[in-house]
Amino acid sequence: MNGFMKRLMNSFVFFLASGLALASVKSFAVSAYPEAEKFSGRQLRTIELTSSDGSRFTLDRNSGKPVVLIPVFTSCPVTCPMILKDFQASWREALPAISKSGAKVVVVSFDPADTRASFKNMITRQKLPRDWIYAVASPGKNFKAFESLLADLDFRYFKLTGQSGGFAHPAGAYIFDGKGTVRRFLAQAEFTREDIVDAVNGPGNISGSTTGSTTGNESVGVGSPARPSPAGVAKHLEHR
Repeated sequence: MNGFMKRLMNSFVFFLASGLALASVKSFAVSAYPEAEKFSGRQLRTIELTSSDGSRFTLDRNSGKPVVLIPVFTSCPVTCPMILKDFQASWREALPAISKSGAKVVVVSFDPADTRASFKNMITRQKLPRDWIYAVASPGKNFKAFESLLADLDFRYFKLTGQSGGFAHPAGAYIFDGKGTVRRFLAQAEFTREDIVDAVNGPGNISGSTTGSTTGNESVGVGSPARPSPAGVAKHLEHR
């Protein structure tokens, strides 16, 4: 195996489910993760969401408390469950050090087909923490506002065609400070107690986040490129 193929395999991981499908590498020839220089200093948009329990929740930059935003979709069979499981484990370890911050974890779907019921099913199925907020963007302008927020954050995803459906998307979480300004994007491989404490309590260091992009035959990263494992690198191919 030549050097290019090794770099390519290290940069892109494909989760194949529901019959094992192959995807074109060209479809993934973009940045593996949101690029810090594109979302640095961006702020939360004020968006009204509907939580899984039916109540209204406003994603607000003026909450005064740090916010962790994890974009997922509920029918995701592999990657999203892994993201939530891994984050939950490290969040639990970090809690003693961040509890005074009042930080909230907000899990929001970027799939317009998701509903309160699908979120409730996901919470039960994956045994997720009940003190996290799980929400869908209300139809219409609120969903468009959420899509605009993801664009602000350089969170790129796209729907896959074919019978299996699903989305290709980055795996990670955004940390915002109490004023709604993004501090850092934590790639899945960065879900450690230390990274979460640093991002939540500050000062936070966006340039320390492991973000990657593919330029020609080289993989270019910001921060330490050695940390991500195959489970936490690149966009993932999902199937319903």
